[in-house]
Amino acid sequence: MKTIPVSVIISTYKGNKALYLKESLDSLNNQSVIASEIILIIDGPIDSEQMNIIKDFKYAGNFRYYQLEENKGLAYCMNLALTYSTNEIVARMDADDICFFNRFEKEYNKLKGNKNLVCCSWHAEFTTSINNITALKKTPEFDKDIRKSIKIRNIISHPTIMLYKDIFIKNGGYNEKVGMLEDYELHLRLLNNEVNYYCIQEPLVYVRTDENQYSRRGGLKYLINEYKFRYMCYKEKYISLKNLFITIIIYTFLRMFPAKHKHLLYRFVRTNK
Repeated sequence: MKTIPVSVIISTYKGNKALYLKESLDSLNNQSVIASEIILIIDGPIDSEQMNIIKDFKYAGNFRYYQLEENKGLAYCMNLALTYSTNEIVARMDADDICFFNRFEKEYNKLKGNKNLVCCSWHAEFTTSINNITALKKTPEFDKDIRKSIKIRNIISHPTIMLYKDIFIKNGGYNEKVGMLEDYELHLRLLNNEVNYYCIQEPLVYVRTDENQYSRRGGLKYLINEYKFRYMCYKEKYISLKNLFITIIIYTFLRMFPAKHKHLLYRFVRTNK
């Protein structure tokens, strides 16, 4: 099997399930081309079932893992994984998602030699089985269209990205102060710093969801965090004053939308480019 010089960075924590982790890790080495390095950060204590999966997988020659004593959050773990990575090119992955068989091959062929490019793809959402796709998250193909849309909502499927590690280093890595919005902030910052984006127009990752995922993204606390994040983006000049007002109006409605219908609204927005 052909190996490519790519480091996959991934993190798991106590809230993940052992089966999900196994399916995710297995998909990384069941590829048409294999990444030469997989780096897993264990974010604090985990159950014995997950640890057994990890110990079994460590016999794969391209796999290394590091465990933190306490939970530090995803942004911290990804920055740490970057320091341990040894390849020029890095791919992101989430520990409960599953790669398509040809993900790495397609992304690597598009990315190699383009050192100022972030390559991503669509993703396919599922709940219990990848044979039952519930939605596709689509992203425009070209940089100019991505730039227009991302100032209103995060249209990048972060678990699908592949890029040169130097882009992370030059631009400061993940921001550990923005909570669960670290991926969105990263993309806004990279685009603001003239990094280019390209999206492959097909899904290359299966992303696991659940019925309550969208309903959890609501309420006053979530809305206040949204306001703070959008204002920070305005101060950093990632978005304009016009974008700030537009997003405040949109997300006030979205976050306070009735929970039982919210998944339908999200699904419509996310599957229409």
